Amino acid sequence: LRKLCTVLKRKLDVLEEALDEYFGTTAEFEIPKGGIFLWVTLPDNVDTMELSRIAATQGVALNPGPEWSTTADAARSKLRLCFGNPSEQDIRDGVRVLAEICYREYGVPVRSANVQRS
Repeated sequence: LRKLCTVLKRKLDVLEEALDEYFGTTAEFEIPKGGIFLWVTLPDNVDTMELSRIAATQGVALNPGPEWSTTADAARSKLRLCFGNPSEQDIRDGVRVLAEICYREYGVPVRSANVQRS
């Protein structure tokens, strides 16, 4: 159990680092005290139902907020990211691809990996 907790904590750290790098302040989240999911809030113009469909075509899976909330409209721009199963590299790559999709589809984040997007 201790080993599993250590592995999950490391994967959560990798997810947090990747979100900070590729999304900056565009993605808001609070570090959970347990579990294998991180809830993320994106800007209001992001439709996570549509985002999940687009991301799936590029090999990135996410849980759109409306599917996991009793108030679907309020969760429109929220999503859950699972860090339990993917490798650390898959987490990094997935967040990078997700940021690219978000920029292309919704114009956010305007900066990624500390570089202004054009």
